[in-house]
Amino acid sequence: MRALLAVVGGLGVLGTGLWLSASPAGAVAPSAEAGADLAARWCAACHVVAPSGAGTDAAPAFTTIANRRSPPEIRAFLAQPHARPMRGFSLTTREIDDVTAYIESLQQKAER
Repeated sequence: MRALLAVVGGLGVLGTGLWLSASPAGAVAPSAEAGADLAARWCAACHVVAPSGAGTDAAPAFTTIANRRSPPEIRAFLAQPHARPMRGFSLTTREIDDVTAYIESLQQKAER
């Protein structure tokens, strides 16, 4: 009986440790690649979204944003309602994380 309780107790400790170290259900790291795809589809009508100059210059280029804003600032901006040109524009939390990761990747390239 004691051996059984020890095994069950050990499994409980192991299971709790695994549960505490696990990522939230369905959590996936932000994808700069997915963010680039979203930017090309939704943002290039007003922003230069690629280092190659793809997009328009009606709004700040993503490399400019990357060099002037921190990822938390970018994320907060994308989560809020936007000015006239972007009115009604909304992204899911996942999309915000992906676009932020993409913009952040441009800043890293600019530093090199």
